[in-house]
Amino acid sequence: MEKAIRFKWLQRKFKFRNSDFIHHYPVDSEMTDLEKKDICQYLEQLNVSGISYTYPTHEDYPSAFYQMKEPPLFLEYIGTPVWKLNRLCSIVGSRKIHHLSQRWIASELTQFVEEGKVTVVSGGAHGVDQAAHLSALKAQQSTIIVLPSGLDQLYPQNLSEIKEEVLFYKGCFLSEFERHQKVQKNYFYLRNRLIAALGCFTLIVQATQKSGTLLTVHHALEFGRPVVVVPGHPMLVEFSGNTKLIKDGASLVHDFSDLLDFWHAESWSGLVMKSVYSTDGV
Repeated sequence: MEKAIRFKWLQRKFKFRNSDFIHHYPVDSEMTDLEKKDICQYLEQLNVSGISYTYPTHEDYPSAFYQMKEPPLFLEYIGTPVWKLNRLCSIVGSRKIHHLSQRWIASELTQFVEEGKVTVVSGGAHGVDQAAHLSALKAQQSTIIVLPSGLDQLYPQNLSEIKEEVLFYKGCFLSEFERHQKVQKNYFYLRNRLIAALGCFTLIVQATQKSGTLLTVHHALEFGRPVVVVPGHPMLVEFSGNTKLIKDGASLVHDFSDLLDFWHAESWSGLVMKSVYSTDGV
């Protein structure tokens, strides 16, 4: 309990920044009695509401986050900490989803998730994100929705329509923000770095060249995660980001079999999975 209090205090103090790469709380604390009382009350509210939480050194803290330059100091979630049980794939893309992307997700991605027993990680946004989450549920697999808001302020609001199903298939809603926090523009950047860190690789289904999706790609590359891309026609501006990523060296996947081959490929699975899920030295 004492560690939870101190990491929540550190999160509030540094405003979601962990520039000192803090994994263990400092012995000499500047926390006031009033701050400690307020945090204790907040943690009790989480417990009463059925909201779980985790922090560095806690048994449920995602080991992948220890590789980040600024690992989150405190996380809240509803559901199952599935990152401890399954291998994860991060999937991102445009909010304005093309009908071809919709068809590809419904057929190829769903079959990949079902056959590979894959847990999908995405941000819950309209478009590709939600299509990816629904694909996982269709395949009766778990999915992790990483929010740019608090757990009591689901964004977008229509995520409440699939909440029960997400929890039924042992998935979860995960947030770095306090439960009542409403979405803010700069929170998408913070959310995207968690999505990129959780997945063994990041799949780009559809993106333009000026897309927030490419920020997630930046995070993935920074964390040493492979990036795979669905090709699009070069005349379709909706896929201009896909084309650029392929030209820059991202791996190309056409269908579910390509994804399965990549998923199981010895070239990355042994080394990357060992580094992602190892807590050695932490």
